[in-house]
Amino acid sequence: MQLSDPCASDHAGRTVVPGHRVHLTGEMARVGPPPSQLPGSEPRVEVIREGDEVRAIDVTCPCGQRVRLQCVYDS
Repeated sequence: MQLSDPCASDHAGRTVVPGHRVHLTGEMARVGPPPSQLPGSEPRVEVIREGDEVRAIDVTCPCGQRVRLQCVYDS
């Protein structure tokens, strides 16, 4: 019987990847489930107030990146 999956071999099912199956590249790769399947995978939004005025809105991505939107009002 011939295996159709090039990665399938007598090593399939092991937790250690054999060295001859490892190829290094300069690309980054995610390990684990996609963010949409992780708990708390929604962005977090925080409103920064000064009295009754909204001064800024912080948006924090599940990856940890944060963006602050500053609110500027016309006088």
